[in-house]
Amino acid sequence: MAKGGGSQLSQLKSKLHSSGVTDRRQLSKKSRSRKGGQDEKDAAAARLNRISSIVSGLNPFDQKVTKPKHEVLGRKIKGAVGRPGAAKASGLAQRREALLPELQSRNRTSTFVDRRFGENDANMTPEEKMLERFATEKQRRAAKGAAFNLNDDDDVLTHYGQSLSGLDDLADIRLPEDDDEEDPGRLTAQDHFGGFGENEDGEKSKADVMREVIAKSKFHKIERQKMKDADEELREQLDDELADIRGLLYEQQAVPTPAPAADPKAKAKLSVFPGPATGANATAVAGAGTSAVEGDEKPASSYDTFVRELAFERRAKPQDRLKSEEELAADEAQRLMKAEKARLKRMRGDSDDEGDDEDAEAGGRRKRKKGASSTSGPKRAAQADDLDDDFELDGFTAGEVYGLGAGLAESGAVDESDDEEEDDDEDAENDSDEDDADGQSAASGSAEEDEADDDDEDDFADLADADDAIQIGEDEESEQEGDHEAITGGTKASSSSKVGKASSSSSKAKSAPVTATKLPFTFPCPATHDELLNLLDKHEIEPKNIPTVIKRIRTLHHASLAEDNKYRLQALIGVLIDHALHWAGQAQAHQAATGEKHKLAFAIVNSLIPHIFSLSQSYPATAAEHFVGKLALMQRNLSRGLAKGPTDADARTWPGLAELTLLRLVGTIWPTSDKQHAVTTPLALLVAQYLGHARIRSVSDLASGLFLCSLVVSNEKESARLFPEALNFLFSAIAILASLDRQGLAKVRSTAEEYGIPTPDVDVAHSQRLRLEDDSAVEATQQPVDLPSLITAKKQDADPHQRAELLSVALALTADFSTLYAGSTSYMELFTPLSVLLSTSSSTSGSTVGATLARQLKMASSSRRFLRLQAHRAIAIASHVPKFDQQGYNPDRKSALDPDVERVQIQKMKALIKKERKGAIRELRRDNQFIAEVRRQEQAQEDTSYKNKINKIMSTLQVERSEQKQLERAKANIKRRAGKK
Repeated sequence: MAKGGGSQLSQLKSKLHSSGVTDRRQLSKKSRSRKGGQDEKDAAAARLNRISSIVSGLNPFDQKVTKPKHEVLGRKIKGAVGRPGAAKASGLAQRREALLPELQSRNRTSTFVDRRFGENDANMTPEEKMLERFATEKQRRAAKGAAFNLNDDDDVLTHYGQSLSGLDDLADIRLPEDDDEEDPGRLTAQDHFGGFGENEDGEKSKADVMREVIAKSKFHKIERQKMKDADEELREQLDDELADIRGLLYEQQAVPTPAPAADPKAKAKLSVFPGPATGANATAVAGAGTSAVEGDEKPASSYDTFVRELAFERRAKPQDRLKSEEELAADEAQRLMKAEKARLKRMRGDSDDEGDDEDAEAGGRRKRKKGASSTSGPKRAAQADDLDDDFELDGFTAGEVYGLGAGLAESGAVDESDDEEEDDDEDAENDSDEDDADGQSAASGSAEEDEADDDDEDDFADLADADDAIQIGEDEESEQEGDHEAITGGTKASSSSKVGKASSSSSKAKSAPVTATKLPFTFPCPATHDELLNLLDKHEIEPKNIPTVIKRIRTLHHASLAEDNKYRLQALIGVLIDHALHWAGQAQAHQAATGEKHKLAFAIVNSLIPHIFSLSQSYPATAAEHFVGKLALMQRNLSRGLAKGPTDADARTWPGLAELTLLRLVGTIWPTSDKQHAVTTPLALLVAQYLGHARIRSVSDLASGLFLCSLVVSNEKESARLFPEALNFLFSAIAILASLDRQGLAKVRSTAEEYGIPTPDVDVAHSQRLRLEDDSAVEATQQPVDLPSLITAKKQDADPHQRAELLSVALALTADFSTLYAGSTSYMELFTPLSVLLSTSSSTSGSTVGATLARQLKMASSSRRFLRLQAHRAIAIASHVPKFDQQGYNPDRKSALDPDVERVQIQKMKALIKKERKGAIRELRRDNQFIAEVRRQEQAQEDTSYKNKINKIMSTLQVERSEQKQLERAKANIKRRAGKK
């Protein structure tokens, strides 16, 4: 919709029509021819002025209006209406008139500088000045004219750019060996260097140039061939003379023996290269050989010593590039498969003929020499650079060499054919890597060394050692629970059957143990725990060799070897977790049955942790699912036990040894300091639920709870998060175990009610038998406690020694929590109930933990700052008399309310300086923009002129080239026509 007055075009047309400006194209020819000369020019200029004024009036952007904040009648504000376009145009015009001439004449001078020779020298007379100027002018003229002087007597006769004055010395001139073989034409051309038969102008034809090039090429080729022949002759001469000095270099000192060795092999061994030696060793050996041959005692010269050192020095060999992780895994898998084939071949007793093809594929194997000569004569010690083709099993059986044992040969006598079979074993010595070393160490009883060289594994010895850690287990009667799910996976029947199989396999292993050297090298990757148990039972593998089996399974099924291997390894994580929990359950069953600790079970659990940790690092999402599934199963078992009755003796409310092992695994493998974590957060919630909801009924319950508290201390060491359930459990455990009289129990109960601590198991019937009867003091112990035995203790059993051990553990954990929360602002509220409890009981009143806790509470109380009101007097709000402007209101005066006139003037001056500075900066910035535009235009003009110049030159060259080609074509046509005639 057009504004008032119509559109811009309609307004323009109406303005033009009203001002009398018409389109001259619409006028008739007669009307256009009426005016002429100066009158027509003046009319055109006036017409253009009217048009520009009309157009400028119609453009709304030619004016910039600043609307004032307050409209005051009769006030005119300077600068309220501005014309930015006109201001910019006028500024550019002023700069073209003032700044541009200064820029163009910045390097010009308007004064004359007299640079004549001697003009500024006051010591010279005018005659001397004129004489010097005359001489300088003559020199300049002579220098300019010398370039075109053809009568110069200093010309030197040259040939091919070289002066002929130096040809008097004929020693530098190479004369031909046979003049008869030289080309007469070439001799003539060389001798007649002054011209004669040559072209007088000195120009050579193309054929002469090519002839010289070919001659030079042949000459250099012949020279290279001569040098090659000379080198070959010298090499052959050295090879022929090498036999004469070989004995001096390599022969050793003869060993004085009663009789010389008659064995040809022994005689040959004396001339074998003795091994790597450099420096003094090489000198000694070479000197010994020389003295043996020549019989003189003269010292060797430095040259001979140097030659012998070079002979003994080994050459550097290029190293192969470092292999990637995938390539290393593939090599290890290939090595294990080859070793398994060799083991099966030895087990079947195959002959060497059947394995010839495999030997040929492997690049050839060592061959042993047979006969009586192999045992006679002196035997030289093996050197580092000896080849394997002279290796002998002198006096040793293959079993002793490869570490395979006596096998079926009980008498120790091994047939020679069996020795050859053992000698053909695939990587028995060549691939001496950590698996073979681990197998031998497992055979000697150290199964943990199998994981010693893994870079991505940690030291988890603090978990597995049953003697040095707090180990707690589940109830013996828990296996009869019908509604409790087994945490190791599978059903109870299958688990019990696997336990039977494991026991049977262990009995078989005792009767016929499978050593580490007889272990298979290849195993299938089990997808379930049952498959793993079947695999171990099938091969009759001893428990101490389980880590070696797991390592070989991981190596053979590395993720880079096959596409489905990563899914197999992800399933293997759950299998290893189940197997670790299986052995923890075995340890509890063994403890309950025999009363002795099952140390091997915890050692196996410890050896499985590095594999679980490594796989969890590789596949964190899948490992988290496995662990969270186990934690969820434990939570469901807890809910079922609580629903059955928290105080029921048959209700499984506390975790057993397998469950505690799982909780320890989670805290070891996953980070526990994160605020939110997919595994450790459910772990913390589950531990809190155990400590907060499970009831204390027996010694095993107390042991399980104390182990959970120790897990809390270990997991929260970095984050120091508050865990009130652990402190409440410690309060209840100490209140149940410590000896308290009636008054003490009343005080403890009132303290618990005051601080809101739940104590449902204190001073009740089912926990009465757990209280210590004597008043002997109990101290916090730092020694490891045998908690597996406490786990498996009978519920009716109330051994005072066990109760005292539990109380000492509780005191030690109280000290640990006190250290953990020492910097907390609620330290007093957290540990005051525990301090009151420890001071009330006669068993703990004299303990160091109670004294330390009381001292820390006192320090926390003294350092605490209570809330208080402000200490200073209240300051009243300042009141002032209103200030009135005596000069009247003036909106233009910015400092109207300032009564200080001098300060007002200073502020005005500062404002003016600021305004002028901003204006100067703005003008300088515009000047720089103008100069940059001018330089850009000049550069563009120079580029244009340069381009035109180059185009002109190229055009000229193209024309000349065109004419040259035309001339060449014309010459060719003339020659062709002449040839036809």
